[in-house]
Amino acid sequence: MKNFITALIVLATALNVNTAFAQQDQKAKEILNKLSEKSKSYKTIVADFTLKMINKEEDIDEEQSGTLYIKGNKYYVSIPGQVIFSDGKAVYTYLKDADEIQINNLPDALDEESIDPSKLFTLYEKDFKYKYVKEANNQHVINLYPLNPEGKGYHRITLYIDKTKMEIKRIEIFGKDGTNTTYIVKSFKTNTPIEDTKFTYSKSKYPNAEVIDLRE
Repeated sequence: MKNFITALIVLATALNVNTAFAQQDQKAKEILNKLSEKSKSYKTIVADFTLKMINKEEDIDEEQSGTLYIKGNKYYVSIPGQVIFSDGKAVYTYLKDADEIQINNLPDALDEESIDPSKLFTLYEKDFKYKYVKEANNQHVINLYPLNPEGKGYHRITLYIDKTKMEIKRIEIFGKDGTNTTYIVKSFKTNTPIEDTKFTYSKSKYPNAEVIDLRE
């Protein structure tokens, strides 16, 4: 379960291509600019996904299905056994079996090993080099490489972008520890009304849960 939490936090910090990337792959840049423009027009995103994690050396082969809600810099992720959400100020993880709430600081954008779920569909926005790989099954395949690899837990991310809808359909994260994480988007809805309370913690939501504050 801890691996899935880590992957989701790696999943939720994504699309402001600036002049620093002017000399990068031009085809990839044009596609990412279009994806960025469309993604930023959404007020909210609700996506059902499948999360797969594989590490052959560690004998890890796990799969979970879940739902992700995004509104601005806020997110809420639900998978079996746990809920992870952020109000943009802190990250809350609720472990159902333990009836426990863990509170953490937001990851440091400069040295985080994970990807913020609220940036899942815009994670290529900055701090990456990118390269167009190929077109397959009506999808653009683009590789992302972190500009600061020493501060990341992964060395490459591959995006699969639907050519017609200009939406991310699949994200593959290749970890330095040999763990490969894949997010497969099964459904994608935009501009669905979501109350801000979806992303906030209150004792009334989890009346009996033990609260562990890990913020520094």
